[in-house]
Amino acid sequence: MKIFLIILGGSAGAVCRYAVNLLAAKFWGSDFPWGTLIVNLSGCFLIGLVFGLAERAEWVTPLFRLFFVTGFLGALTTFSSFGIETANLVIAGHHLPAAANFLVNNTGGLLLVFLGLGAAKIM
Repeated sequence: MKIFLIILGGSAGAVCRYAVNLLAAKFWGSDFPWGTLIVNLSGCFLIGLVFGLAERAEWVTPLFRLFFVTGFLGALTTFSSFGIETANLVIAGHHLPAAANFLVNNTGGLLLVFLGLGAAKIM
C-alpha cells in the first residue's frame, strides 16, 4: 500500500512538472528555466504547509504524507534539473540569469517553506 501511494503521487507529480514546464515555455519562452523555478518554489511552499498542518490536521496522516510529500512533491520538484539548467546558463555565458536562478531557487525556496509553515499556523 505504501509503495502504491508513492507511485501514484509520483506519477501525478511528474505529469504536473511536465505540464508546468510546457506552459512556462509557452508563456515566457525557454531562455530561462521558468518551469523548474515554478515547481521548485511551489513545492517548497507546499511542503512547508503540509508539515505545518501535520501537527493539527487529522487528514495529514503518514499515508497522505507518503502520497503527497514523498510521491507528488518528490516528482514535482527537481534539484537535478535545476542543477543542469543553471550549469547550462553558466556554460552559455549567461552568468546573471544563472546567478538569479541559483539565488531564487535556494533563497526563495527556503523563504517559501517558512511561508508555508506560517500559513499552516494561520489556517
